[in-house]
Amino acid sequence: MRGSTGFLYWLVAGAVVGFGLIGIMTIGYPFLIVGMVLCVVGVWRPGIGGSWAFLIGLGGLPALVFLRHITGAALTALNPYCSGDLHSGGAVAPPGAGTVTCSYAPASYYVLFAISVAITLSGVALFLFWRARSGNGAPA
Repeated sequence: MRGSTGFLYWLVAGAVVGFGLIGIMTIGYPFLIVGMVLCVVGVWRPGIGGSWAFLIGLGGLPALVFLRHITGAALTALNPYCSGDLHSGGAVAPPGAGTVTCSYAPASYYVLFAISVAITLSGVALFLFWRARSGNGAPA
């Protein structure tokens, strides 16, 4: 149970820091501070045994947020009533229809999604390395 507690603690700490980073321009600063405090406290309690999960949380939550925006934009692109100019947000609605909302995902979302996935995969690789080295996922 101690190993799973450490894993969950570091996963939440990483997710809070990740949320703080993607929201730094609006509400992210308090989350970033709380995540950093969790990291400092986590060194003593529960320890660094599951600290590899920090990377999974740090990359995993932003990856899910960016994936949600990218798939939303892809679904919008399939809407036949969206105009060709996706940057204007304008739409040509059929007669008698309600409003049609068009959106797009900026190119930076794809880059940030790839970076987030790479961070998450580095956490998984670190876990596999530590597990192969020590047999239980904790640092040797």
